[in-house]
Amino acid sequence: MDTLHFFLEGPGRETIAVTPVDAQAFGLEQARADDAPRRMMDDDGNLADQTDKSGYRYQFRERFGVWSLIVSD
Repeated sequence: MDTLHFFLEGPGRETIAVTPVDAQAFGLEQARADDAPRRMMDDDGNLADQTDKSGYRYQFRERFGVWSLIVSD
């Protein structure tokens, strides 16, 4: 089976590799998985929170703008 790779593309088409973050690891274990915001983390540990219902837009606290999810195998 192929491994999926996740990237976020931001303003200026900057692309960074990210990994999905488990909501329980950040103290959201009481929230249902469907209700918990989805998060991605870059190699530096910066978190990006999902900002739309479809799961393709993310926003970092440390970086400007809205980032788009890219998935490849």
